[in-house]
Amino acid sequence: MLLYDFDGREEEVDMVFYGGAVTWKSIRTLRSMAGGLICYATGKEEAEALGIPFQVDLLRSNNELAKLVKRPKYQDEPAFSVWVNHVETKTGISDEDRAITIRKLHEIIKDILKGKQARDIFYNEFYSPGHVPILISRGIGARRGHTELSITLVEQLGLERSVVFAEMLDEKTSLKKDDAMKIARSNGFIFLEGKEILKGVLA
Repeated sequence: MLLYDFDGREEEVDMVFYGGAVTWKSIRTLRSMAGGLICYATGKEEAEALGIPFQVDLLRSNNELAKLVKRPKYQDEPAFSVWVNHVETKTGISDEDRAITIRKLHEIIKDILKGKQARDIFYNEFYSPGHVPILISRGIGARRGHTELSITLVEQLGLERSVVFAEMLDEKTSLKKDDAMKIARSNGFIFLEGKEILKGVLA
């Protein structure tokens, strides 16, 4: 699926996959067709269950690094948390390695929902820094970025809060909405805008 946020915000399109369906081919598609940073995202409740904070909070805990915390032009604080690899990976960066890390992260999210001791599994099976950044949804009421929109969408579909996405890039700049819509039509992708997801929330 291709997801556009909003006019007047980032005005960017991300290619999005459900975390439970990711394979190495999905990662290759994100890398070759989208081109932006490949990120894994989950909900705030899941992150709290694992004990992983927002990266800005980690930076603020250090007096020097706190100076780096500034809001981007669209004003929302970033959704980034920690970057991880699964212990089964080699270098962590190959399509297969990132797919392994993401599949294992998805399993952790399922374990949380089943009431299992997911936190212990997480800290035993992952290490940081790694090659897969974890992003945390702040909730669609607090922030309306791709992280929140994609997590809201899987919630509406009755799926686990587990997604993978990458921004779509063009030469020199981000891919424009109209060009992304053409790619969606040519390749059979669903194209959604943030305002369409909000309709489902507000309905």
